[in-house]
Amino acid sequence: MNKKLLFSVFVMTLFCAFTYAQRTITGTVTDNNGVPLAGASVVVKGTSNGTSTDFDGNYSLNIQANSDVLVISYVGFKTVEITVGTQSVINATLADDAESLNEVVISVLGFKENRDAVASTYSVISAKDVSKSKEPTLINSLAGKASGLTITGTSADPGAGSTIQIRGVSSINGSSPLIVVDGIPLNNSNLEGFGSDQDGGISQQSRLNDINPDDIETIQIYKGASAGALYGSRALGGVIVITTKRGKEGKLRISLNSSISIDQINRKHPLQTGYGQGSGGNYSPTSANSWGDRIANRSGADDVVVTTGQYFEAADGTIYYPISSGGKNSTEVFTQSNFDQIFTDGIAEDLKLNLSGGTEKATFYFSTSHLNQKGIMRNSDYIKNTLTFGNTYKFNDWLNSSAKITYTNSKSNRIQQGSNTAGIYLGLLRNPPDFDISDYIGTYYDNNGNPTPLRHRSYRRYLGNTANPTYNNPLWTLYEQTSDTKVDRFIGSLDFNIKATPWLNFVVRAGLDNFNDDRTYFFPMFSADGANAGRYENEIYNNSEISADFISLLNFQLTEDISAKFTLGSAINDRKRKQIYVEALDFLYNSRLKNPSIAGNVNELERNRRIRNVRFYGQSNFEYKDLLNLNLGLTYEDASSSAKSITYPSAELGFNWSNLLELDSESALSFAKLRLAYGEVGLAPDPHGWETGYETATYSSYSDGVSLTAFGGGYRLNDDQGNPYLEFEKKKEYEVGLDFRLFRNRVKVSGTYYFNETRDMLLPVDLNPSSGFDTLLGNIATLENKGLEFEFDYAFLKKEDLSMSVYGNISTNKSEVTFLGGVTSVDFTPGSSVKSSAVVGQPLGVLLGSAALHNPDGSLDLDANGFPQLDTSGDKVLGDPNPDWRGAAGLRVNYKGFSLNALFETSQGNEMAERTRFVLQGFGTHAVTGNEVTPTQNLVNYAGNTIPAGVLVRGNIQDFGGGPVLLDESWYTSLGGGFGGSVINEFAVSDASWTRLRELSLAYSLNGDWLTKIGFESIQLSVTGRNLVIWTDIPGIDPDVNQFGDGVGRGLDYFTNPSSKSVVFGINLNY
Repeated sequence: MNKKLLFSVFVMTLFCAFTYAQRTITGTVTDNNGVPLAGASVVVKGTSNGTSTDFDGNYSLNIQANSDVLVISYVGFKTVEITVGTQSVINATLADDAESLNEVVISVLGFKENRDAVASTYSVISAKDVSKSKEPTLINSLAGKASGLTITGTSADPGAGSTIQIRGVSSINGSSPLIVVDGIPLNNSNLEGFGSDQDGGISQQSRLNDINPDDIETIQIYKGASAGALYGSRALGGVIVITTKRGKEGKLRISLNSSISIDQINRKHPLQTGYGQGSGGNYSPTSANSWGDRIANRSGADDVVVTTGQYFEAADGTIYYPISSGGKNSTEVFTQSNFDQIFTDGIAEDLKLNLSGGTEKATFYFSTSHLNQKGIMRNSDYIKNTLTFGNTYKFNDWLNSSAKITYTNSKSNRIQQGSNTAGIYLGLLRNPPDFDISDYIGTYYDNNGNPTPLRHRSYRRYLGNTANPTYNNPLWTLYEQTSDTKVDRFIGSLDFNIKATPWLNFVVRAGLDNFNDDRTYFFPMFSADGANAGRYENEIYNNSEISADFISLLNFQLTEDISAKFTLGSAINDRKRKQIYVEALDFLYNSRLKNPSIAGNVNELERNRRIRNVRFYGQSNFEYKDLLNLNLGLTYEDASSSAKSITYPSAELGFNWSNLLELDSESALSFAKLRLAYGEVGLAPDPHGWETGYETATYSSYSDGVSLTAFGGGYRLNDDQGNPYLEFEKKKEYEVGLDFRLFRNRVKVSGTYYFNETRDMLLPVDLNPSSGFDTLLGNIATLENKGLEFEFDYAFLKKEDLSMSVYGNISTNKSEVTFLGGVTSVDFTPGSSVKSSAVVGQPLGVLLGSAALHNPDGSLDLDANGFPQLDTSGDKVLGDPNPDWRGAAGLRVNYKGFSLNALFETSQGNEMAERTRFVLQGFGTHAVTGNEVTPTQNLVNYAGNTIPAGVLVRGNIQDFGGGPVLLDESWYTSLGGGFGGSVINEFAVSDASWTRLRELSLAYSLNGDWLTKIGFESIQLSVTGRNLVIWTDIPGIDPDVNQFGDGVGRGLDYFTNPSSKSVVFGINLNY
């Protein structure tokens, strides 16, 4: 008995001693901004005793002795070691590790994740990479920086929008990626409206460009449906997650960035300067074409004019009289001087300021920016001002919050372009070389001496003697017409993080995005484009988007080797848009007053649209050691515009198989992972498509058209029938990928193969007229995409003062339209002679148009004279605007305070319809039509005339397969140039492959004690070049622009405003 008692006392004594020696350490791990780091590792050095932080960065760990050392680490941050000593609470702040910062990513919901534990396919673009480009617009700064990401500009007009595509087009109804900023969806619309068409008007803005690029911390491009499934129908085209800067704990930090950009046109259409206005070799001052006489053969004397009767007096007093028949003697050519009156060096001044700071409990961030851009076309401009204020606040140990609000104000005047007789390029490039555009406005006096002031003088109406100039004088387009846009935008977000238990956290988020886009288009009397009597248009968009999320985050350590995370959430998104349009026609008097009160015919229209989405989603993540990651998700969504709700499943598996190998620091392989993913996303129908509404109408089948508005207004039942059974479009996607890091992480390689199919795409189908309707919208079409993506980064030289690395990406995307419900084709570019279309069995967007007759072997079927013939059997596939592959390659060099970055980008195998070039051939102004040759043998032209050998003649010699023939006016004004379906548009389509030096930047950073003494932390000076060189076989236009702007149609140029190249000088001051 006594022995048992003594033994019990002994055991209890040992237990108490052990218990007394073992004690618990608690603490919180955060980053420099005070943001908790969930999942950070806390381990006692030299042991396996360790734990991970919870969602709020908190941990608890038992230690044995005061001499124990805690090793605290987190991917993307520098590891710290802290001796325990007598402390019971040990908090740690981890600093960013520039070497491994890219190993931390932000999930689609806005949470930090360990990159090696993510199985989604994504690319990371850092704020530094965005800043290096010195682009005035955010979207263009992303070009070339991620595989599968395509940025296509509309023009170099100040503030002009651009198209973003990820893995091609996922729907015939468009598939722009969802933009998420700090967990809140952001509107990135590019609205054309009634006042401007896609094919001709102005380049509208992209709303993503309202963001101040200096506010951005990092950008993640999520490409697959598995990652986007949480957002359902908003993520059909992928997700771009933007994280903005927050205040940092510590002293006040001030950063000032200033830059000035000098922009120039980067491509010019080559024009002939040897032949004047007219046709058949004869001068005519009112001819549309420049097939007139040879300018060098004129006498050089003054023109012979008729000084009696009508004349035109320019604003500077210059008098223009009618030119007598045969009286054109001047040999002056104005091609260059005309060009110089339109184009100039653009200047962009960009100033950005941000301040940040805070305490352990609260931080703040403030920024402001001012951009003043003058375009390469005179009188075009874009002015943008932004203000941002954000803060974080820690109320207590279980509640913290963050908030941010941004205000953007912008205004601009952009220039009319495209398929538009009032467009700048149409009037300039069709203008004959011997017509001076200088005196574009003045007073016209008729034969009786009656004056008409403010008359428009153009090359086809050189006396201004009619109200219709046919084509605008380009100076009239610049200085008399205006296309003003004013935008006010507020973006606000608020979130609360609540720690309910060590394993349960709640996140409550809310966001508001509201903008007002006020556009005024003014065409004074005597303008072209149907505005001879004047036209005023005012179009206002008011767009509001409210979103809210409630998210529950649960973390469990199921076993020693298996951990689990669960995310449960609900979200609501409500989007409203009001469109008010006022059109005022037939001015009562010739005025420059921009107000509908001066018009005799005023029409008003208001449209309202609203769509609401509700989502419930769940996601579970299981991690086995550092070896396997399994992510399973399910999202339920209902939209007000759909007859049925929809469910989106997703699954991702990551296998870090390199952890099975015994790797050490000398191993060539540092890390290897296999990724498998499957996901579904969708696209909700547009609102109100389920109902048959009412519309105004004009009946033109009568000898005199009947318009309802002409009889006091009225409406009729819409002839496009609504469909109450519309559902979501549905996209399924499969992915497999491999990630490698080699040679102690110096080489990083990632590759992905994907296949996706979009079904039930919305498509209008024709109805029998007896039904009373023309079309019915239904879930009909099917589209497939598949491709490869590859990214690499190789730091091949690392020394104390010198480092060098190469980086880049390559991607392919092959699409195929597999079903259109019996519809022959879907035209994405209405009004164009060459149509970018959907055709079953073809890639999406192929170019359709009139073609030449071909023999069965593919050769041209020629006429008796050896010329091609028009195939009158209907449109044919002429080309594919989609590239075979795209890629980019860059070089980074850092030497002491110097840093160099060069980025090349390429697109290969894409084709383009050079409709500007082809039309100018018909007008006789393109350089190819000004060529002169002396045949060495008799030649036949298209008219069947024989041109004898040894005679100098205007034209080109070509062999289509039946022997050499002469291409002259008879060819270029019939089948070989011009517009419409009566020409061979096949000859307008060319290989539009290109390679460009996208960016070249050199910066020098000043550092040292002397800077600190005068209050600076650092100063950086930089010079950057953008689009300095382009290598392409396309003359005259940057092949990476698109006439139809943000639409699905691609590969067309028709008097599209040009792009620019730039040199930017910058300075960055940090206090």
